[in-house]
Amino acid sequence: MTEFISRYVCGLATYCKEYAKPKKFEAAMLEAIRSLILCDGNGTLTNEQRFVSHLQKALTVPQMVVRDCFDGFQRSGLADLKSLVKPIPLARKIVEECLAQGVPLVLATNPVFPEFMIKARLHWAELDDLQFAHLTSFENSCFCKPQAGYFLEIATLFNVSPQDCLMVGNDTSHDLSAAAVGMETYLVDTWLIDREESSWPCQNRGDHSALQFFLRECLQ
Repeated sequence: MTEFISRYVCGLATYCKEYAKPKKFEAAMLEAIRSLILCDGNGTLTNEQRFVSHLQKALTVPQMVVRDCFDGFQRSGLADLKSLVKPIPLARKIVEECLAQGVPLVLATNPVFPEFMIKARLHWAELDDLQFAHLTSFENSCFCKPQAGYFLEIATLFNVSPQDCLMVGNDTSHDLSAAAVGMETYLVDTWLIDREESSWPCQNRGDHSALQFFLRECLQ
């Protein structure tokens, strides 16, 4: 993910070079992403609105210029990132088994990316034909992980109690923080992101095989 974000930001910068030097654009964009994660939203502005506003102010360009940069990257820049996303066959199998049991699934990736980027990653991971009930993106979300509002926003959307949800992820802070609103969590440690600032308890933990067994037991 570190390399993915770096190349994503660098790629976007090339579509704004007429208005901002690439290094200035990259620094502004990374700061905008950091702001989304660190600054709790108020629930009235989407992450997209907050993100574009931050870039517009930092680069002193019209917001339409920022949006045009994203449009250009969507049309011509995505292929440069494809090699960084690989399918995990067992992950697909796990999703298929949950769907077969009628479990509504949310692709709860941190919504600092636009929807087209989320869908591209799904396609490269060979999951885009599966019926997720919802994909979080910066257009439809007002909060980010590890903010409590992010998880509450999803639960509210589906009119379910957080206590009836399971958050599955590989990040000890961004995913395990779902426990703050009462969600049960499962830490997939195959490719663990262990953030030193994390203080959340790990309720369940294991690799993809262990997760598959855990879900089969739960859904019997």
